[in-house]
Amino acid sequence: AELPEALAAHSVLLSGALAAGADPDDFFRDRVEEAQVLHARVVLLRDRPAGGLTAAPAARELALSHDTALSELEPEEGPELETLAELIAVTDFAAVYLALASGA
Repeated sequence: AELPEALAAHSVLLSGALAAGADPDDFFRDRVEEAQVLHARVVLLRDRPAGGLTAAPAARELALSHDTALSELEPEEGPELETLAELIAVTDFAAVYLALASGA
């Protein structure tokens, strides 16, 4: 979803079972043989908006206020087609990597 609508539409993901603070177990337990717990991560695909107005700072603050990991991808300067291709390439690579890692 596009910002700023995504802030309201997906804010439940930041406080659900995948939230960073969703681990209520004992802090001092032995974690050596436990599988790592999955946590949500917000990935902001940045573009250079016309007029310079963006909702990215609000999205960043929302993620950080929920102790959620955040990555921002901003393409290098260039024509719009190159910018789009760079963002698509990164997300396509991530999707293939996740599919291979999950055994799909």
